[in-house]
Amino acid sequence: MFRKTHLFACLAILLVLTACGPAGVTLTASDSGGQIEVQTGDLIVIQLEGNPSTGYTWGPRDLDTSMFEMVGEPEFKSDNPDLVGSGGTLTLTFKTLKAGTATLNLVYHRPWETDVEPLDTFSITITVE
Repeated sequence: MFRKTHLFACLAILLVLTACGPAGVTLTASDSGGQIEVQTGDLIVIQLEGNPSTGYTWGPRDLDTSMFEMVGEPEFKSDNPDLVGSGGTLTLTFKTLKAGTATLNLVYHRPWETDVEPLDTFSITITVE
């Protein structure tokens, strides 16, 4: 039988595990051009429309590596997984490393096309406390 003490122990463990992870903020295309404030160690998750099957992908441009660290690779989730080549959402995650203010710039481009302007851009000014 499940006792109240077990319930409280489980809740306490869950609370500790949730509090240990970094805080975060999720941004979308509508946030481009704006500014946000976060804490050192927070995660910034940016979700933007894209279609890697066309060769285009979102990536950082001139990333200030003293302020931000990209966590993993961009992740793609299709809007219609049953349709090959369909568009969807690309998610990029960055961790803040130190206090300061910097602009995080992303471009939607084909990485091998170096002399071509990006198809789209995303920019956000971030103040890290």
